Amino acid sequence: MCPSYLRIRLPLSTALGRFGAWIGLPELAPARSVNAIKAVEEACDSSGGWRGVALFVHESDGWTVFDDLTGYLASVPAARWAALAGRDELIFAGYNDSVPYGQLIAVRSGSVVREFLEDLQDPRQNVNRGRFDFERDSPIDDWIAAASFVDGDDLADAGAADGLLWLFRRATL
Repeated sequence: MCPSYLRIRLPLSTALGRFGAWIGLPELAPARSVNAIKAVEEACDSSGGWRGVALFVHESDGWTVFDDLTGYLASVPAARWAALAGRDELIFAGYNDSVPYGQLIAVRSGSVVREFLEDLQDPRQNVNRGRFDFERDSPIDDWIAAASFVDGDDLADAGAADGLLWLFRRATL
């Protein structure tokens, strides 16, 4: 499993505009309504390969959530997330249990307040800065704890039945 998502405390229309300008990739297809169950199928070509960078976007309790279907956003550094967030609150979190890898980045008021990365394949990249208040009892200090955060984030996993599928072309060299 390798779920990851971005959530930003903005209305959907504002978040879409900001994200589209920020990602720096050309659209493969404009965001369009899709049922969550069909999102992966519709993001793939006839051979089952990804058509491009695929995001399932929906609103949840005042946040816009971008479910990263293809794992593209895992390579974004904390400073770029801060640029996207501006003065708004943002969380990026994800993991891959086959690598194993876990990541969590939180931005508030223009500053990165939590940055965690554990990648057992490349430990030179690991970082653990800042803490959430809730971490006093259960710190996020390994990829498994980051995965637990992802799996337990009710705002990101609100069970959205419908949302938007948004596809971008991958950058080429």
